[in-house]
Amino acid sequence: MRIIRLLLKSSKLLFTIASVSSVLTGFCSTMVIKQVHQAIGVTDFNQTEFVTTFLIFWIGYGVLAVVSTYTVSLLTQSIIHKLRVDISEKILTSNFVAIERNQGKLLPILTEDIKTIATSIDRMPSVTTGLATVIGILGYMLWFSPILTLSTVVLFAVVLVITKISLPMVRKYAEQARELWNDVYEHFEGLIYGIKELTLNNDYKKVYVHDLIVPTSKEQNAYNVKENLATSIASKSTDLVLLFGFGTLILLIFNTQFVTADVFGQYLILVMMTIAPLSSATGFMANLKRIEVALDKINEVGLVLELPKNKKDLKLEKNTSLGDKLIELKGVQHEYYNPDEDEHFELGPIDLTINKGELTFLLGGNGSGKTTLAKIILGLYPAKGGSIEYAGQQIDVNHIDDYRDQFSATFVDSYLFDKLLHIDSDNLEKNGNSLIKTLELTKKVTIKNKRFSTSRLSEGQKKRLGLMVSILEDKDIYLFDEWAANQDPHFKKIFYEIILQDLKKAGKTVIVISHDEQYFDHGDRVIKLMEGKLV
Repeated sequence: MRIIRLLLKSSKLLFTIASVSSVLTGFCSTMVIKQVHQAIGVTDFNQTEFVTTFLIFWIGYGVLAVVSTYTVSLLTQSIIHKLRVDISEKILTSNFVAIERNQGKLLPILTEDIKTIATSIDRMPSVTTGLATVIGILGYMLWFSPILTLSTVVLFAVVLVITKISLPMVRKYAEQARELWNDVYEHFEGLIYGIKELTLNNDYKKVYVHDLIVPTSKEQNAYNVKENLATSIASKSTDLVLLFGFGTLILLIFNTQFVTADVFGQYLILVMMTIAPLSSATGFMANLKRIEVALDKINEVGLVLELPKNKKDLKLEKNTSLGDKLIELKGVQHEYYNPDEDEHFELGPIDLTINKGELTFLLGGNGSGKTTLAKIILGLYPAKGGSIEYAGQQIDVNHIDDYRDQFSATFVDSYLFDKLLHIDSDNLEKNGNSLIKTLELTKKVTIKNKRFSTSRLSEGQKKRLGLMVSILEDKDIYLFDEWAANQDPHFKKIFYEIILQDLKKAGKTVIVISHDEQYFDHGDRVIKLMEGKLV
């Protein structure tokens, strides 16, 4: 069973303690029931012996139940922590194109699927205790009345068969509900991050809820209802089968007299003690199917993100001087095809040399391939044809991380991290406040304990902070994708005439995607793209 392997992998010691304490909790529960049951039928009741024995097992039940719950809680949180860290590391080491293509699937995995596993595992102590109690009571019942116990075991077997039949349906509906949750999550993201656009457009606002969120949510809820129905059938079949079986036994007893009504009455008390824990156990089997679906989604992360295999970490040689060839693209090609929208785009072949210390402007219309070319230069997109060289050394999978580390880049949709943990402390102290002053943000934000005091800023101000972070990273090569597009003329002037010139004076290599032709004379050359070709 996969969940058992997961628990053992997390901690064999904790799993052993949790299992043993749960079983012993069930044993103590059985003994308490046995003491009460035997006390009812005796004529010579020994009060002292009853109180002593009852209290020992009663206290044992309470203590062991707490130990079991505590150790399982430790196990659960250890597993959740490990899953979060493992998935995060997989995302950071995986193929960028695959991440970009599957962004909508990753957050639900990190939230919903891990939550499902945690919630289900937390139920295990009560389930294990319940099963141990059922087994213990069955042993006592076998001693009390072998023939009635045999009849009960047959009824339990019928319950398990019904549960087994219903479980595939639980999994089927759980998988379908989980797939639709990706769509629901995507719509919620649009609701939150697109709130300005929705607020300004009443027609789209109504359509967004009624034509997107409502039908998707209804369909997902329908599958959840079907899943819960299948789970209920699996769980309540225990009660139905047992109750029907006991009704049948009563008819047999009164017609055949194979046991007395008094014996059956005492036996029935024991059986009633097994219904609740047995129902809990059969209900948990449905939870196992939910866990399997969640684990499948988590395991898919490695497949979806195309994790690198046996990757070696080779370092690049970087002995170059100002004016030397730094990055050279030779016959580089890239192809993009989206079957859903019947969209096809080809870039290249591109032959391009970027020299060290050079300020290059990249110009082109919408859809010309500027950002795609930028991502190829950065090593985010792989070249489908041709090759890339850095300082005369060809870039392959063994050098890609080191190659990417030479760059700092800002894009139109760049995310602003308010924590600056990766920035060198001396550099941050030396240049941080001066950059805040240059970008005219002194009244809006300060840096304390390697983080910005606030990120609740206008979009233009956030882009200025993002530019500042990029500069503070102090990389050899900078790429700015339409950074100045939404800035007012004053800050465009600061960007082109101060920021870029300071970087150039510092010997940095700078690539700027821009349409601001009035500033092109500040650079060393201009490259123009048209329909995926250099012109």
